[in-house]
Amino acid sequence: MTNTDLNKVLKYIEENIRVTDQTSIEYLDPKGHIERLDSKQNQIIFGRRGSGKSLLLKSLKENKTEISCISINLEDFKDISFPNSIIQVLRSLIKQLKSEITGKYSFFKAFNKWKESRRIIKEYDRILSKLENRLAQPDNYDESIREKTGAKMSGEAKSGYANSTASLSAEQSEERETSKQIKIDKLNILKNELPDLKELVNQTCNLIDKNIFLILDDFYFIRKGDQPYFIDFFHRLCKNTNMFLKVATIKHRSSLYVQGESYVGMEIGHDAQALNLDYSLENFNALVSFMRELLDHVNTKVGVEIDYKNILTENAFRFLCLASGGVPRDFFSLFISLGNKMINGDKSISKPNVIDCSIENLPNKLEAFKTDTADEKEVLEHYLQFIRDEIIATKKNNSFLVSNSEIQKHPQLNQAIKELVDLRLIHVVNSNTSSAPSDGLRYSAYMVDIGLFPNSNPRDFKQILPDEKDDRGRDDKIRSAPKLAINKFQEYIDSLNIKSELALTE
Repeated sequence: MTNTDLNKVLKYIEENIRVTDQTSIEYLDPKGHIERLDSKQNQIIFGRRGSGKSLLLKSLKENKTEISCISINLEDFKDISFPNSIIQVLRSLIKQLKSEITGKYSFFKAFNKWKESRRIIKEYDRILSKLENRLAQPDNYDESIREKTGAKMSGEAKSGYANSTASLSAEQSEERETSKQIKIDKLNILKNELPDLKELVNQTCNLIDKNIFLILDDFYFIRKGDQPYFIDFFHRLCKNTNMFLKVATIKHRSSLYVQGESYVGMEIGHDAQALNLDYSLENFNALVSFMRELLDHVNTKVGVEIDYKNILTENAFRFLCLASGGVPRDFFSLFISLGNKMINGDKSISKPNVIDCSIENLPNKLEAFKTDTADEKEVLEHYLQFIRDEIIATKKNNSFLVSNSEIQKHPQLNQAIKELVDLRLIHVVNSNTSSAPSDGLRYSAYMVDIGLFPNSNPRDFKQILPDEKDDRGRDDKIRSAPKLAINKFQEYIDSLNIKSELALTE
């Protein structure tokens, strides 16, 4: 291997690490997600930041002649109030629907389609104008209505002399003006207009003779409290039409439905099917194999034949996979840093190098954590701090166990742990294991992110890999990890008197 070859690889990864329309890397699909995503049904794509959601959706848009994909990134609307966020996304959808038919049909060659497209475009323009005006209005407001009521009185008198007559008539009218206040709710107005919108969508599908996939990427940027109502609107818009929802999001940063007096939102298994993109540490060998495939794929795209076993020791590569938590973008980000060390003179990459790079990358991960958690950032920081203090600082371990039965009694703690997993700061190793020695209970085993380590070689600190066995080939190393003290955890959170709570998800 030469530095030139490695430079080519690093440059290619840097150019493709974030998905854009110019991204040339393909989605590697050992789980068959692309074929499933191609189906005519509503689907929710779950995956942590960097897991490949956008790349998978990009592959859906390529080489598809029988469907039309309309893609909207919801990060663009993360700071917009509700329901203006619905209006903005609806405007984007309508503009893209217009572009599907504008200028596509000839007056001379396809007169009927040309005429129909002109009619539909006119309707879309009318709706866009209304939506534009509605954006300037408050979400809820009172409107004064003035009404006039009137009454008329009339009479007639006659007089005559000889052969002549005369008549007099008088008419008196009385008008009364009254006013009243009515509540205007933008969301209800939008809902009332859904039938007309749905009809236009179907007419567009019939005109272009295609089904439409409405792709809503990064759904988790919509405020969690607004999410069920947001997704409910677009689910209603798609229902009984030839348009299907494809929504990409982070699982436990998403609230897809609420159950009150009525059901609002989308329920997995009923209204939509789920695709889970995440590779976890539960099948660590499969994860290691997948990451090797990623690097081999890059070799092919760049046209080099680098044997990465000559760059990273086996232990270093496995720790690199552990540090990624199964997230391809995290894997590539760390690999870029490690590759630059090689170019700058390091002969090979060892485990301490991987840990150092992970620690150096922690600020970037915490910045993404702040961006993704929005108004729940401060609450989750407290939960993370307890785990860091209790497991890393006190127990000096990279692993811990959580009782599956006990954590269910503490919904806020349970939600926090699930969200910290989705935010790539702790990682699931085994969701159903026992402790060693066994106490008859079932546990979930977790590992803290390597970036949270105090340094690359902390003293008296126990580090294990997810698939590490003892001398007798048993999983006792992870099963003997310290147990997270749930009651102590709860007492710590209670002592902070946190006023806000995490929104619970499934």
